Amino acid sequence: MAFLRRPHGQDERDAAQGVNQDGFNVRIDPPVVPRPWHDEGHELSAVQDIASIPAPSGGDSVPQYLRGAAHAPVSYPAQAQAGYPQQAAHPVHRSRASARSDAAYATVGRRVLDLADNGDGTLTVVRCMDQNVDDIDIQFEAGACPVTAIGPRAFSGCAALRRVVLPESLRQIGEMAFSGCVRLTRVVIPGGVQRVGTLAFAKCAGLERVRIEPGVQALGPSCFQKCTGLARVDVPASVASFGGGVFFGCGKKLCLHGPGGAQAEQYAKLNGIAYDSESWREDEHLCFTENEDGTLTVAGPRNAAPERIEIPTELCGRRIVAIAPAAFKACTTLTHLTVGGGVREIGSNAFFGCRALTVVTLERGLEAVGECAFAGCENIPQINLPWGTARVGRMAFFGCTRLSFVKMPTTTRVDDFAFDGCAPGIRVFGGVSAGRIQQRFMQG
Repeated sequence: MAFLRRPHGQDERDAAQGVNQDGFNVRIDPPVVPRPWHDEGHELSAVQDIASIPAPSGGDSVPQYLRGAAHAPVSYPAQAQAGYPQQAAHPVHRSRASARSDAAYATVGRRVLDLADNGDGTLTVVRCMDQNVDDIDIQFEAGACPVTAIGPRAFSGCAALRRVVLPESLRQIGEMAFSGCVRLTRVVIPGGVQRVGTLAFAKCAGLERVRIEPGVQALGPSCFQKCTGLARVDVPASVASFGGGVFFGCGKKLCLHGPGGAQAEQYAKLNGIAYDSESWREDEHLCFTENEDGTLTVAGPRNAAPERIEIPTELCGRRIVAIAPAAFKACTTLTHLTVGGGVREIGSNAFFGCRALTVVTLERGLEAVGECAFAGCENIPQINLPWGTARVGRMAFFGCTRLSFVKMPTTTRVDDFAFDGCAPGIRVFGGVSAGRIQQRFMQG
């Protein structure tokens, strides 16, 4: 991953090199050799040539590709540990020519994305540097700073990309952002996205299913044009604007799923597209029961031996608010679980004895974890309870023998024996009773 800081001293000619589409104005710099971030006790200043940096204490010389690099535009404190350079207290003003010639980079882990600093602590994905990347979690690559936008053509033509995880902090998807990603099969568009840009997923021939989370307001013109394999798009009631030709050139098997009477239903009728507001009754992965207020509760898996369960925020316009008691009890094949932000309660014994479960993702919205909800899930290594979780029930994680790290809000009430039988020395952060629990395990 490469972090790009905007250089000081931009003039009118710099602006002419930018791209202003779908609300973006992203400067596209010429290719620059990335410079890795070091923490050996040296500073890179605007007047110090990189080639003059002393060799690290280990005796290794400075990499050869750094010695020919130009001056760095800002000073980087060597004590920074997060992998992101901090802006200098007094910016160094340089000539216009030098301002256009380089940019400062810091390399963390694999070098996949160019990320532009928006100036408010957030980032924009400018481009994918590795055209052969096949699986990418954008926020993981970005690190601590939230990613709020994906710029125009950022992943365009990444033909090997088969899976992408869009961050919850995302607000904009630019024009042609993922066009031509022919191996991409499924996409979840977070609810914070205001508008999906023009041609954003055009010509993604392998795309089969798209889930648009509640909160998305507009789909830009032709954003799913010629996605010939597209069969299902879950469209929430929040989507009120459809650009021209959103699904132009998609196959006849395309069906939109959403609430009855929504704007999406009218759009589908006018454009000859199938529309379904009742398919939650026969969902391919989950079984549901309908509550009196029209919301849904997960009753269990549709298949006898599921490996991955992803519970969305809503389905066909109906919000999923709970997981029933014992819904997945003794489901020994289940390895990955994602619980959407609509679920407020996980019932007692819901995942009791799911011994193969290793990855649990709980999105914000969860309020209570019931008694023995994850008891006996002996291969879960860590749990992060989202902000707003009010209660962890009695013996909720009893016997999770590999569970060594738990993080929760400081206001979460932890009932008795919630973490008994977990890994020795378990670390518990937050929770009303967390200190007592951690102390008992450390003493044991």
